Amino acid sequence: MLHKILLPVDMTDRHAPALALAADMAGTGGEVVLLHVIEVIAGLSVEEEKPFYQRLEKAAQAHLERLGGELVARKVSSRAVIRFGNRVAEVARFAVEDSTELIVLTAPRFAPNEPAAGLASLSHQVGLFSPCHVLLVK
Repeated sequence: MLHKILLPVDMTDRHAPALALAADMAGTGGEVVLLHVIEVIAGLSVEEEKPFYQRLEKAAQAHLERLGGELVARKVSSRAVIRFGNRVAEVARFAVEDSTELIVLTAPRFAPNEPAAGLASLSHQVGLFSPCHVLLVK
């Protein structure tokens, strides 16, 4: 059993396999932290465009609550965190700050006709810069 598992998520519904695996690995004594990073647009600071970023944050909060509900149903301790900034940097920074033991990421499937396509993915980049172990779920 792992005590602290980080599950970065975007606003899609493709994270069910990663969520289920993180829940199983956390068991009843661990915690799954759902993290959503709102990418800050260059030249459009959070302070300058507060209503825009607040709408994004509100949508993210609702999405995290839905995912958190699935963890509650599995009797897994969880919490949701929203950050603003560069997604890769914020995931790595949060993992250090929160003493994360494992990051579970939804990864794109390998495409034989485009073998390098996944190199630009968030999961690949987090895997390179992560301060802890990373598990990719396809």
